[in-house]
Parts: sequence; C-alpha cells; structure tokens
Amino acid sequence: MIFYFSATGNSLYTAQKLALSLQEPICNIIDFINQNNFNYILKQGERFGLVFPVYAWGLPKPVITFLQNIQISSFTPYYTFAVITCGENIGTSMNTLKKILKKKNIYLNSGFSIAMPDNYVILFDVMNKEKENEKLDHADKQIYKIAKVITLQKNNFFRVEMGKFPFLKSTLINFLFRQYYTDTKRFYTTGDCIGCGKCESLCPANMIHMKSEKPHWDAGHCYMCLSCLNHCPKEAIQYTKQTEKHGRYQNPRVQ
Repeated sequence: MIFYFSATGNSLYTAQKLALSLQEPICNIIDFINQNNFNYILKQGERFGLVFPVYAWGLPKPVITFLQNIQISSFTPYYTFAVITCGENIGTSMNTLKKILKKKNIYLNSGFSIAMPDNYVILFDVMNKEKENEKLDHADKQIYKIAKVITLQKNNFFRVEMGKFPFLKSTLINFLFRQYYTDTKRFYTTGDCIGCGKCESLCPANMIHMKSEKPHWDAGHCYMCLSCLNHCPKEAIQYTKQTEKHGRYQNPRVQ
C-alpha cells in the first residue's frame, strides 16, 4: 500500500505513477485521519510506502499525525519506502521521518526526494509552462528509477537532496513557518468568489465552512497546504496581498 498526502497534485501524481509500476494500491492519508482508524493489515508481499510533500523543509502536520497513530500489522516482513516531493530540497526531513517510524518499530528501507514545480505561491510565483514541463519530465525519469529500486527491494538505499544548511532549514526556518505562516486570519476572498464551495470540500483540515455563500476559515492553525487557494476556479482566494501578484498551480498530469 502507498499512503499519500497531496494538496496540489505533485505527491498524488508520484503515488499514482509508483502504484502503476509497483502494482500497489494507494490510499489518502486524510481518509485515515477523518475516519480516525489507523489500523492496516499488509497482505503477503505488500509494501508499506509513503509519498508526501515537504513543508518548509519539514513534515506536514497530517503526515506526522498519521505516522504517530498508524498501526501496521503483517504476518511476514515487509519493505518500507518513502518519497518526499519538494521544490528543490528537503533538509533533514527524511531523518525526521526515520525517527518517527523507529518509534513505531518500522524500519525505513529506502527513501527519495523528487523536485517538482513549486506551489508555495505565498512567497513565489509559479513557473512558466515550459519550465514546469521540463521539471515534470525530469521527475518522471526519477520516479521510474525509484520504482526499479523498490522492485529490487534495495536496503538502506537513500537518494535525497538535502540542500545547503539542511539542519537550519528543518529546525529554525520550519519553526518560523509553523509559528507565522499557519494563521487562517490571513486568508480572504476577493469579489471574484462565486461561492462554489470547492475550497470547503477540498480542505484536508476541515477548517473552511461556507457562510452566506462565502468561505470562512476557522480560527486556529491549518495545514497550510494551499489547496483552497490553488484550486479556486476564479483565483479569488488570497493569503495576504502578495498572492494577488502570483499565479496558481495544480499538477497537470494527475489522473
């Protein structure tokens, strides 16, 4: 089974491509969280895979929640792998993942990072289509190679791009991100909002509710996945004035 978390499609696309190559089913991590059921029995020969994005060089909150609660049962030894999607690099997030899994007595056999088009439009504008396709084409080649490694069940095999100053990124910068960039008060809608409710239905944290045909964000800290902002059909959702200047991103190759 490949468990995935994805907001704008990069990790979902990766999970879909791996599932096709490995003949493994996929399951959304959010479904487990919403159902509050974290038990899973692996069939003989089934692998335990994880695919998710890095957020400010750290693990997304729902992924941490899932990993801290998951109860994997298997009658035979199983192979465990992880693929982390990112804009360029993942800092020390793979090491963080190893530590969390170790507490669950789960050994990570292999791990990989894949650079995808950046979707964090709060700070960056989206790529033009030519560069986006180049990056996705390169990612396709990486996914193919990763599938071969997993098929061969190579042990202690890690190919990750940590980037410069990985510890600083995954500690201080990630801390600042969680402290200052997860406040829902900064979300708002422009007059282009048509009240379709798509943002409410897509929010993995269930923090958006429609009131008078307009989305309202509950107080508290959201996952900051930006699914609502990137999927809005009218680009009416903003997070500070900065996002009004930036485009939107959804992985164009998701099936």
